[in-house]
Amino acid sequence: MVEWRLPVSALTEEPETMRDTTNAPSDAQKSCFAHRLERYIDLSNSEAEFVASIEKPETRIAPGGTILSRGMHSERIFVLKSGWAAVRTEQVNGRSQILRIFLPGELIGLPEIGSMTVVHNTVAMTECVVCPMPLDRMSDIYLHEPRLAALLTAIVSLDQIALRERLALMALGTARERLANLLVDLHARLMVANPDIGRRFRLPLRQTDLAEALGLSPVYVSRLLSDFVTEGLIEIDRPYIRLLDRAQLDVLARYVNRYDELDMTWFPPIAPDEKVTAEGATHA
Repeated sequence: MVEWRLPVSALTEEPETMRDTTNAPSDAQKSCFAHRLERYIDLSNSEAEFVASIEKPETRIAPGGTILSRGMHSERIFVLKSGWAAVRTEQVNGRSQILRIFLPGELIGLPEIGSMTVVHNTVAMTECVVCPMPLDRMSDIYLHEPRLAALLTAIVSLDQIALRERLALMALGTARERLANLLVDLHARLMVANPDIGRRFRLPLRQTDLAEALGLSPVYVSRLLSDFVTEGLIEIDRPYIRLLDRAQLDVLARYVNRYDELDMTWFPPIAPDEKVTAEGATHA
């Protein structure tokens, strides 16, 4: 049975050095969150400074630790600076379902801001570094950085479309289609923040985690992974996985990368006293 384990080196890795928010961060300083946003727009100085400011302070969460608890008052969202996290249902008959996996650079809790309380638990799958952001900072984004607010809104809308398609696949798709869809979706989302990742990526999930994400038994997931290896679709070097035939996996998964379809035509312009150069720098 295949078991995915997080390397010890990843557990001891220090988080990215905190940046000075008085100036826009350099490429070397930018976090996964900033890189994810710049997949779509070149951040202006004020936008980059705002993004840097919401990534302070940092909180480290141990594997298995809770980030958001079901029933708690919704009062903050989190930037996932490093690590993997997941939204989990309550256990029923000893089993739970993973509803969403969060990757570095993604926002945790944003869909919850319309609810008075948190609906599902969000837990750390690996050691995570999160940056809590009080909800009143969301008001600041809409008031002072409307283009950034529009981008976050658009990304959340794509998340909802992708989740609806995943729900349909869970109900109607085969087990092979579900596994292929999960692998290519994780790869595509990792590439949003790191387009140079290639086809090999770390999958720090246990066999039981994959089973809960797919609605299958761990034994069945192990058999499917073995089949994919035999068929030349993937290569496994635990905890890494390589997508050998991404095109065939896309077909099998019936996958459409919604994150390549973000509509920015309705975004407000940046402030008239700022402009973005080809390198992404801004000048007043």
